[in-house]
Amino acid sequence: MAAGDQIQTVNSWADYRANLKSQGKSDAEIDAQVARMLGALRTMDRSAGSDRVGVAGPPFQFDQWLNSKPLTVEDLRGRVALIRWWTDTCPFCASSAPALNKLNEQYSPRGLKVIGVFHPKAGRNDPIDVARVRRAVEAKEFTFPVAIDWEWGTRTLKSWWLTGPERPATSVTFILDKKSIIRFVHPGMEYHDANGSEEHAMCANDMASIRAAIERLISE
Repeated sequence: MAAGDQIQTVNSWADYRANLKSQGKSDAEIDAQVARMLGALRTMDRSAGSDRVGVAGPPFQFDQWLNSKPLTVEDLRGRVALIRWWTDTCPFCASSAPALNKLNEQYSPRGLKVIGVFHPKAGRNDPIDVARVRRAVEAKEFTFPVAIDWEWGTRTLKSWWLTGPERPATSVTFILDKKSIIRFVHPGMEYHDANGSEEHAMCANDMASIRAAIERLISE
């Protein structure tokens, strides 16, 4: 059995809770952990990536691509691009996955290029496991290009994000203009349309900001 086969993929917050339960955590412990995570999401500094706005997208140093031939930053020029780092054990990423599919469906006909970037948290010191990434891509029904940034601590995520001030998360989203200049940054965790949950109201606000940025840049 490959090491990646032992990693429990998270596909929703309910799935995340179930995984914690299977690890022997009590309901009270699970509630407290989830509350801490949502608290961090609620209080996250949305301006945390302002230092990256106006910076040209650095070169990609990805290990492999799924759903696409290898792409370069130069290949994106002439189109608005949304690039989101994500992983398979993160409930924030799982809850944001439908939003990425929706943005791709809504805006790709108008020129948006959506790219997902897988960066492992669990098993990050294991050898690259393309089959594990492919399973996660299929589970989330991603049809847009997905790059693998396995050694993200020293490679692409490092050069794009893990520089300068402390970052609130690694699941960052960048929106690039048609000249491949970073024009918008969502500093991480979760976003999606309103789902009726007051606990996730901030996610809908963030999604609205992302849509507004896309609309603005497409129109330029």
